[in-house]
Amino acid sequence: MKYASLVISLGIALLTSSISGCLPDPYSVGEPDSLFSEYVLVRDLVDSHYACFFAKENVDWDLVYEKFRSAAENLGNRDELVDICLQLLGELEDQNVILRDSLGTRMDSWNQGDFLNWDLTVWMDYMEDWSSSGSAITLDAFGALVINPISTDTVGYVYISELGNGFNYIAFFSETNEIQHCTGIILDLRMCGESGSEINAYYGCGRFIEESVLCYYRAFRVGPGRNDMGEMLEVLSYRNGIWQFTKPIVLLTGRYTQGAAEQLVLLLRTQEHITVIGDTTAGFANPAVSFNLTEGWTIEIPWMVTYSPDGTLILNSGMAPDIFIPASEADFAAGVDPVLDAALEMILP
Repeated sequence: MKYASLVISLGIALLTSSISGCLPDPYSVGEPDSLFSEYVLVRDLVDSHYACFFAKENVDWDLVYEKFRSAAENLGNRDELVDICLQLLGELEDQNVILRDSLGTRMDSWNQGDFLNWDLTVWMDYMEDWSSSGSAITLDAFGALVINPISTDTVGYVYISELGNGFNYIAFFSETNEIQHCTGIILDLRMCGESGSEINAYYGCGRFIEESVLCYYRAFRVGPGRNDMGEMLEVLSYRNGIWQFTKPIVLLTGRYTQGAAEQLVLLLRTQEHITVIGDTTAGFANPAVSFNLTEGWTIEIPWMVTYSPDGTLILNSGMAPDIFIPASEADFAAGVDPVLDAALEMILP
């Protein structure tokens, strides 16, 4: 039998020295030899590694498998396989359970369908107005610039749109050097909708940490049983880099903020100089691990869960901002981003 290796980041183990259990590394799975056997593989990978079954009391995974089995036994092509797997995974109602094709294109198994409080076209217009470089604006993994409003004070703007493979914390620290002397900054996580990596959230937060405190707990799936969860482990914030920005920060969140981005929110919102505004986060602060399927496809499955400092599981409900800022399609149609406008007003004296 051929084997495909599990793609897993080792860096996450650096967060604490008290991890009581995690997936074996390397981890191998059998390579399926038919469309149906790949359907079975997808089901088995979730069965063996998904960390949220204990919170899905309304999901009988055995019945879910049987629900789609007949159709899976009569698949004619890969498109049909993808469709049936998305239906299977959609029963979990978890935005961090994702299929990706050979090009890395994300296939969501389920989406809450919530209104997003940002618009790419409007955002790019704001960036062009704020930027003095004159270069074309694109949405990269992260970026930073100094805004020059009609004020004697200088405001910085930092955004993070990805905490996965595209995020390089050394480059992030270099990029954010530009805002070191600003009187305040806007930190935008509204576009950060990938599940991402916990270690990237941990490294990234270090630029903005003033005081080391308990920020959240996490627990890993540690055994073959669907509810075999390890103990809750503390995660504290720590400074990282040669300097920290500890002047006022307005942190922007929304329903698209999920996965590692929500862990970053947990790491940051404990700091006295940071105020969270916008909308409630997605409620899926459970970064996933990636498994290889065939033809370059992968499946991402959350292997850990996150709890707020008071022990609340961050699943589905999300985290509300300190200040809710309403936004509508009419606002964006008019070229207005109410959340950015509110943040700029708050950060200016």
